[in-house]
Amino acid sequence: MSFDRRQLMLGGAALAATPALAAENKAATAIAQQLLAANPAPALSLAVARSSGLVWAKAYGKADLQLDVATTPAHRFGLGSVSKVVTAAAAARLVSRGVIDLDTPITRWLPDLPAQHRQTTLRQLFTHRAGIRHYDLQRDLGAKAPGGPIGQRAYPSNREILDIFINDPLIAPPGTKVAYSSYGYTLASIVMETAAKQPFVALLKAEVGAPFGLTSLDGDDSFAIKPSRVAGYTDAKLYKSLGYPLAQEGLANSRRDNPAYKWAAGGLIMTPSDIARFGAAHLDAPASKITPAERALLFTPMTEKAGAMPPLGLGWRIDADDKGRPRWHHAGSDEGSRASLVIYPDLGLSIAFATNLFASPANVLKPSSDLADAFA
Repeated sequence: MSFDRRQLMLGGAALAATPALAAENKAATAIAQQLLAANPAPALSLAVARSSGLVWAKAYGKADLQLDVATTPAHRFGLGSVSKVVTAAAAARLVSRGVIDLDTPITRWLPDLPAQHRQTTLRQLFTHRAGIRHYDLQRDLGAKAPGGPIGQRAYPSNREILDIFINDPLIAPPGTKVAYSSYGYTLASIVMETAAKQPFVALLKAEVGAPFGLTSLDGDDSFAIKPSRVAGYTDAKLYKSLGYPLAQEGLANSRRDNPAYKWAAGGLIMTPSDIARFGAAHLDAPASKITPAERALLFTPMTEKAGAMPPLGLGWRIDADDKGRPRWHHAGSDEGSRASLVIYPDLGLSIAFATNLFASPANVLKPSSDLADAFA
């Protein structure tokens, strides 16, 4: 890759944490530097929070390579599929108020769905059991995708979004198999905004952003000016595999998507500090932003382990790390971003980090476990 590790870790590092944070945690800083050395990315930003607030934040490298902008903890990164747990939090709040019901067929809100979806429920959608397919690399994302890559299309209404997948054959009958699907979350989000009578990103800001105090939460709208949004990068090999005749090797600027088809599944941005605060707001503590019933809904497993997929709560993956410590987690990758959020409920810790490089680092759970050791 065409950037210098030493520059990212030293000369290009924004090391100052928020002034209100506690004293330097040398072990955590060493873990962050080791993570960047082993997985070089233009930018890396990390944060740890407890229910009382943020306790540690660091940022390294370049938020924008072309403009030579140093990364700070205030920079916003793409969440990728960490967006799914933000969506789940909003859904839990809507359930509490009776706006949606997880076990009612979604045709209550979307009566014109094809027959194969008429008994599908939100619970199935949020636990990847609705039988809906996931992205197809060439059909959806390739340069020669019919109708163009899905991120490059216009979506005047939800009808055009549903047309991407709604008539495709199901992988399995609803409720019978766990099969990861971002499109399932897309369908769930259309149900949510229909029930709540509010556009989805505005709904998330009202249900999660404002009550959780997440000022950086927003949709990753490529047409809008988003202050402090990092530039995203992807290995040129991926774009070549998708049919783009790129001449360069190493890093390429990531395509800027129209994320209207995936707000709920992978279309949000936030600072890692706010991601960590969001996670900490779920802890069982006086400062929690969710009710005990919502916590039980989100974190009680609804599925069994299925291959590499751990048991699932409402949006969350529920398991334990190699030391047997319970954790609730989700990670995300998108063109130009990689993000992770891990909550350790018994330790009272929420650990978040993000890069602006697609799919790097691959292993997000080991550094999160190491950071848990540093703050336990």
